[in-house]
Amino acid sequence: MLRPYRIIAERLTGLSRPALCVLRVVAGWLFILHALFKFQNGLASFETYMLKPAHLPLTSQLSWAIPTLELVAGVLLVVGLLTRVAATLLALEMVGTGFLVKLSVFHSGVLGPKGSGGAELDFLYLAVFLLIIISGPGWAALDGLLGLEPQPRTAGTEANPTTAVPAAADGTSS
Repeated sequence: MLRPYRIIAERLTGLSRPALCVLRVVAGWLFILHALFKFQNGLASFETYMLKPAHLPLTSQLSWAIPTLELVAGVLLVVGLLTRVAATLLALEMVGTGFLVKLSVFHSGVLGPKGSGGAELDFLYLAVFLLIIISGPGWAALDGLLGLEPQPRTAGTEANPTTAVPAAADGTSS
């Protein structure tokens, strides 16, 4: 029973970088859509129906800053450029919308009053962005091409070879 599971787990482990790429691109694409929706419906509408009822300060500035952040960070995620910065900014937005706005101001709860419209997607996005911040962009990212991300280690290489303890001349380690 455990042997087939281990074989499958070993094979799937090798897919973590492509999976991160898919997660990064899809999350970026969805935030581009969120931003375009806000721009298409009008920033005044976003301010009137979302920001002002939340009693947020500087609503006229936030009405363009939030969709601009979502659009720029979404594009950065899709192409994998400054990936960890983009994910950090969007994670902070999710903390704000999930905890501060939906739970504290609107009291919508995690699942919302009728099972939707709550903070559940904000928390899911937050988890996605935390994973990207910690794990990096995955495959097909400009960060890797530009040398902004460390190259993935291959089997048999050490995390930091400069700190390895050298073997003594007689074959024993110190």
